Amino acid sequence: MNKICYLCGSDKNEEIFNENGIPILKCKNCSHVFSSFEQAEHYDGYWNESEESYDLEWWDKAHRNIYEEFISKFMKLNEGYLVDVGCGLGFFLKLLKEKKVNWKTLGYEMSEQAVKFAKEKNGLDQIYSGMVEKSGIGKNSIDIITLWDVIEHIPKPQPLLNYLHSILKPGGILFLQTPNFPIQLVKAKLKVMKNGMKEGIHYLEAKDHINDYSMKTMIDLSQQTNFKSCEFHVMTPILSVAGSKKGVLAKKSFYHLTNAIWNLSFKNINLNNTLFAVLKK
Repeated sequence: MNKICYLCGSDKNEEIFNENGIPILKCKNCSHVFSSFEQAEHYDGYWNESEESYDLEWWDKAHRNIYEEFISKFMKLNEGYLVDVGCGLGFFLKLLKEKKVNWKTLGYEMSEQAVKFAKEKNGLDQIYSGMVEKSGIGKNSIDIITLWDVIEHIPKPQPLLNYLHSILKPGGILFLQTPNFPIQLVKAKLKVMKNGMKEGIHYLEAKDHINDYSMKTMIDLSQQTNFKSCEFHVMTPILSVAGSKKGVLAKKSFYHLTNAIWNLSFKNINLNNTLFAVLKK
């Protein structure tokens, strides 16, 4: 069980949630939240189930709107170089191949099985298994780096972000998508109040989400790794294509509400389920 804060190294903390026997701790020094579960630093088992069990509707169709919004917001140039770290099955890179033909793209993913799928089913050749830190990418050569739902899985994020900072061009951006922890904690507590704590229910995913970020602690991490700025955006929610019409409508309505509050609060109050952070070199 880990009780040392991954951001500041302090061992002073308090338990703020317990997920089926796994304490989730908040650092008393810097307020970062982390799971006490000790996950491997470079865990590669997230895609080890059978290929037939992959929810392709979710990983492909449900993500297309957010991917397209990303393209319109951050890929305005006609050409450039983008690296997707933790690229999973490769659906984001596949869309870029269709929408941004003049951009050079590269993907890295720890799971060999996911890379095999991306190559064979999504027709991607510039995608590799293993650590991006061993890629040999030249310094100051990349325009955009993306980590879609990756940073929360990494126990010690500083070495990775330091490396990614080194390969970005001056003015380049690192885009991070991760759960917005303060909102996720409220949702988890409401689930427990309603139905109690049960196995197999998604609360805070204590065995997978090792670090839980807020806007404050994401800014702290960006400053630790020498990024010039850290900005946040409220973006389109991921919508399950198999979800009920009422569920989809509720999710869209909540997004529009949080977006309005975000803008009316001069981008200080972020009630969205997800943090979208842009770190600039």
